Amino acid sequence: MVERKLYAKDFEPIVQPGEYIELYPRSEREVYVVEMVFPLPLLEVDLCDADHLNATLTTSESGEIEIDDVYADNQELLHFRMIPRDDFAVTWLAKPKSRTFFTTKNKTWMLQTVEDDPRTNPAVEHLQLHEFFQFEDTEMWLKAKSNSATLSNARLEFFGWRYILTKVSSVPNGIRPTKVPVEGYPGSS
Repeated sequence: MVERKLYAKDFEPIVQPGEYIELYPRSEREVYVVEMVFPLPLLEVDLCDADHLNATLTTSESGEIEIDDVYADNQELLHFRMIPRDDFAVTWLAKPKSRTFFTTKNKTWMLQTVEDDPRTNPAVEHLQLHEFFQFEDTEMWLKAKSNSATLSNARLEFFGWRYILTKVSSVPNGIRPTKVPVEGYPGSS
């Protein structure tokens, strides 16, 4: 039996058609019912190409890069994992720009590539559970830096699920919607 929950080791949709989902943190409570779930097989984004950084990635932190490749249509929620494929680290991530991920009170954390060849290393799938939820076109920004040398390719790969949603005004009694984070934590930066 599939165990559906946030950040599970096995990557399955966390909700099925007919179930309810609530977006967090939002200014007002937004609850949706899931109409359909579609797979998103693989999206490779090169941070060094003309659509993003338009330069090589060095050992110093890059400028802010907008990842508009993952923006979704209206009433859509993407649930995906993000994996760095080349020898670089994501040093800062925000959704939108003012709400950061990977931060605690005094530090900014990094999403590091797995050593050896990350394409054949099973740790990528089971130890790096970097899951994100993209609601419609909420902005996604990041900074990156190379771990060793200058990189002309810095590939991020995304795979996951697309949920088609319908907004509802109320939830039936006894039903608790699954709450998912679609923006960075609104606490202290």
